[in-house]
Amino acid sequence: MPRVRFDISLTNAIRQVRLHGEGAERGLAPSPAFSATPRPIGLVARWLLAPFRKPARFFRSFLVGEIGSKIDQAQRTLNAVEVCVASISDVNQQALNAVEASIARLFARVDALETRLAELPIKVRTPIAVDGSTVALRTADGFVFVPRADTMLLLMLYDAGPEGLEPGTRRLLTRLLAPGMTFIDVGAHIGLLTLCGARAVGPQGRVVAFEPTPTTFDLLSRALAINGISDRVEAHCLACGARREHRAFYVGTVLGHSSLLGPAPLSSERAAQEIEVEVVRLDDVVPTGKRVDLVKIDVEGAELEVLHGMTRITRENPDLTIIAEFGPSHLARAETTPDAWFQAFVSHGFEVYAINELSGECRRVDQRDLTAVESVNLLFCRPNSPAARNVRS
Repeated sequence: MPRVRFDISLTNAIRQVRLHGEGAERGLAPSPAFSATPRPIGLVARWLLAPFRKPARFFRSFLVGEIGSKIDQAQRTLNAVEVCVASISDVNQQALNAVEASIARLFARVDALETRLAELPIKVRTPIAVDGSTVALRTADGFVFVPRADTMLLLMLYDAGPEGLEPGTRRLLTRLLAPGMTFIDVGAHIGLLTLCGARAVGPQGRVVAFEPTPTTFDLLSRALAINGISDRVEAHCLACGARREHRAFYVGTVLGHSSLLGPAPLSSERAAQEIEVEVVRLDDVVPTGKRVDLVKIDVEGAELEVLHGMTRITRENPDLTIIAEFGPSHLARAETTPDAWFQAFVSHGFEVYAINELSGECRRVDQRDLTAVESVNLLFCRPNSPAARNVRS
């Protein structure tokens, strides 16, 4: 698309105003208002308006002159900048690099502004009452359903914005997943990242989602149906672990705090409801030889149990990527040290990256870098995998 020079366009417009206005007074270009009127009426009108012509010319000259002078000033400034940049390119490469970096930052800010503007129509939408116990909330990837009784979750989602509770992880998923891939979501909750993964892998891809809480699983299933992606998502009301069994599961008053490890040590979670759930190994659910590209694990401290139940998948897929939540308080409930937790992943040949939840960018870390972290999502990938090349670029 050719660049539009607004300064030249406006200057030409002003010249046209001057030409038509002054020409009409000299009889060169009759005014359109009078050309359509009978000649006697036009003569009378010109006679009546004659005393106002001089003040009108002065007022028009004042306005047009002010705009024209600003255009001329802006054009001189632009010319000076062009000369300056040209001289910089000849004399000082370092200064030129600084100018280019400033321009790049400007474009980045414009991109960020465009992103915020694109989010605005979703952000301003209020939750929609679906029935007496459920509301629907619009996200960047579709509608999710939230229980009215879970006030904390509803407020967190409403405050978080269209990208959900983990915007950086969501952005990373959109970068790592491509049409036709397979994504496994362990601890799918109400489906925030399940929806994102389903959009990213497309109709040719596959998502396998696990959510053991019956109430939450129902909300997840409704979200898949209402967003029209049930055909590419295989949802299971199951927990994942190191072996097939039935175990006690503790459903928190905040659904995201539910766990196999017992109630969270918070006053609001002491009244957690205990239910029994079926636990399966991922190796038993995913067929032998089936390609798996990415596994997300968010199970409130039971991550190593899931990892121990997918050793075949890990071995068969050299380009496998895992995203898992690291939370020392969760590990204490599981009686697992952070060092043992990290070593379990590293023993499979994975590098470790911390995910920035604001930007989605990743940086290499080890266990010592996270001693003061309360909770963070980590990316695990092998050194020469596509995911590793992606996060390094």
